[in-house]
Amino acid sequence: MRKHLISFALSFMSESISGAPDPVRLSLEAESAKWFTRSLISGGVVAFGCLLEIWETAISVRNWFRARRDLTIKEDPKSWGIPIAAFGLLLVVWGIVAEVTYEGLASNADARLRAHESDVLSIAEANTAAADKKSGEAEKTAGELTKGAAQLRKDAEEEHLARVKIEAAVGWRSLSDKQKRDIGAALASFGPRASVSIWFNASSTEAEMFANDIAEALRSGRITTSAPGGIIDMREGGNWNGEIKSVHTGVIIQSTKAPAAIEFAAALIKELTSRGFDVKRQTDPPFDPKPEPIIWVNVEARPRGPQGEYKLQAERDAKKSKNKANN
Repeated sequence: MRKHLISFALSFMSESISGAPDPVRLSLEAESAKWFTRSLISGGVVAFGCLLEIWETAISVRNWFRARRDLTIKEDPKSWGIPIAAFGLLLVVWGIVAEVTYEGLASNADARLRAHESDVLSIAEANTAAADKKSGEAEKTAGELTKGAAQLRKDAEEEHLARVKIEAAVGWRSLSDKQKRDIGAALASFGPRASVSIWFNASSTEAEMFANDIAEALRSGRITTSAPGGIIDMREGGNWNGEIKSVHTGVIIQSTKAPAAIEFAAALIKELTSRGFDVKRQTDPPFDPKPEPIIWVNVEARPRGPQGEYKLQAERDAKKSKNKANN
């Protein structure tokens, strides 16, 4: 019985591991059950033979008591007790031999079943180890891919930042449509009081396009402006050890002494400066002698460094860094 309990436990483990019936295990279990059943039958035959032996023994005891009382009584040679006892003895002998044989066969089947279950368990453990290894390799690959993707994102961000820095350093000055409308709305009150003459450095296409943007912004506020015109500044050369003059850059604004012109010039400088452009008032001479309220906008070559929104962002970043350093 203990062996069959062990066999049942092993079979349960096998089905739990494999998830499906095992034909080899089922065959071995059937064989083991067959020999176990025959062993039980043999044990029953032994028990029956013992009962027959008891019958013969009872008859012999009875006759012994009779013979003790009456010496003339002898054993009846035709009595069924003798053949029955002989048959019972044969059954006992056969049953014992069969039970031992069948028990051995059942034990052998159980041993093979346990060996098969051990093989199944070993295969399952090997498959589990292989799956764990593949899972580890997959996790490692996923980690490498994640790391590679992170590096690619970092490289892309660095490339984008470098591209932004280059664009900030060399990008042309310009005003968006919204900026033009906002500037025109902010300066519209000067339209009836002053007019604007716009010029640009004729050697710079970038300056010409920015001058056009400024003219469009002012005209959106119904301010009278001239069509932007180009100025060519020819330097005198050929003088040995002559003075090296600095190049005018940014936007230079000049006005007459009329109060409306002075106020208009200051307001235009504020509007352009607040949007990140280098703008300053002309100092040589500071005012034009004409009596009319006129301002002159001279768009020179692009200054070095960022302009527009890039310049404002650089100033914000510098301010944050300074505050962080102070804290």
